[in-house]
Amino acid sequence: MTVAGTGPDGATGVRAGDQRRTDRTARHVALGLLVGFLALAALVVLRWSPLMGADLRTDVALHAVMLRDSSLQTATVLVTNAGSPVSVNVITALVAGGLLLRRRIGAAVFLVSARLVELGAETAAKHLVARPRPILPDPIGHASSFSFPSGHTAGTAVLCTALLVLALPSCRRRAPWIALATVAITAVAASRVLLGVHYPSDVLGGALLGVACALILRPLLTVVRAPRT
Repeated sequence: MTVAGTGPDGATGVRAGDQRRTDRTARHVALGLLVGFLALAALVVLRWSPLMGADLRTDVALHAVMLRDSSLQTATVLVTNAGSPVSVNVITALVAGGLLLRRRIGAAVFLVSARLVELGAETAAKHLVARPRPILPDPIGHASSFSFPSGHTAGTAVLCTALLVLALPSCRRRAPWIALATVAITAVAASRVLLGVHYPSDVLGGALLGVACALILRPLLTVVRAPRT
């Protein structure tokens, strides 16, 4: 009788089982996040007054703080530029190129696909919800297009989550990397609200969408493999 994990075939079976369980968990979390995103989008479309009021009060209060602190304005602009679509695309391309050089085809396809799917979903949601940007006196930041969801936040979230998916299996200490990714996403999200170009619900929607897109595409890591030579 062969005990699972005691021989090559048994070890492979255990790893495959662990992989399936991880994929299933990631899929369930992603679906939960997507449900949360859709619920939030519906509240925005319906202009649910408690949410609208909280969004506006938060933006007005933070705008007053920003107008009084030029150093905070400078720091906020730096953070928001770090999480811009251009920055996210450049980092995605560089990491994907490095993965291809190491013949990690599945990882590269996963990373690029996650960004493209997030970008498509974000663009579609912006036009379907069609939420106007905040209008504040003496605006600090300026942005075009619609407000929900935040593209900066969604892009940062999908990139950070995808990088975690790629890196965590080989990390002994996972908590610091998860904390770092969380800080990065939160910082970019906060910068968009502080600049007055998004409401809090916009950046929350972007974070939910970005993380969900990365997790739901996780199976690409094992579906796409490098060709044999």
